[in-house]
Amino acid sequence: MYLIKKHFIIGLIMIPFIIISFAGCSASSSDDEYSVKTNKKTKKTEQVASITGIQKKSLIEQSNLETLTNIVSEYSNNSVDRDAVMIKIIELINTPYLWGGTTTNGIDCSAFVQRVLKYALGIDIPRTSIMQSTVGDPVERENLQFGDLIFFNTIGRRISHVGIYLGEGVFAHSSSSGGVKTSSLNEDYYNAKYVTARRVIK
Repeated sequence: MYLIKKHFIIGLIMIPFIIISFAGCSASSSDDEYSVKTNKKTKKTEQVASITGIQKKSLIEQSNLETLTNIVSEYSNNSVDRDAVMIKIIELINTPYLWGGTTTNGIDCSAFVQRVLKYALGIDIPRTSIMQSTVGDPVERENLQFGDLIFFNTIGRRISHVGIYLGEGVFAHSSSSGGVKTSSLNEDYYNAKYVTARRVIK
């Protein structure tokens, strides 16, 4: 009887971890508001979440800011669409990562992409990275352009991560290791995990 109870309790404890491992960064299909648990020692999450997008610019890591600035300056004929997308990305830079999160208090990768396209261009796309990989038109990696959605297999079984391609091999995404930030598609990790891309901005 003791062994049965013990195994039952262990099973209950493991269920959330099993669900998360299958879900990846984008499993939640809910549009509900989420909150972030704040570290009582630093309260960093609370500080970042409580400020406006413009104020948040001053907190952007220098590397992120320089990357975004350089990419924007590469395009001599900036379009209204590109400007709108960049503004929304910059507003979300440094937003904490939260699995299942959909707001500026905490956001996961697919919600980040969904939010940028919705608020910048009024484009509605599905909630999860798997479903997002079915919209728009397929794009070859060598033909990537600004605004394309790029997808990764980070859990070994299927698409589980998504970002927005910016140009010069750089993309914006919400990473579990740093929240909303820019990364290089040429990094060994992302280069190996890359799966496909879709174009939803015409």
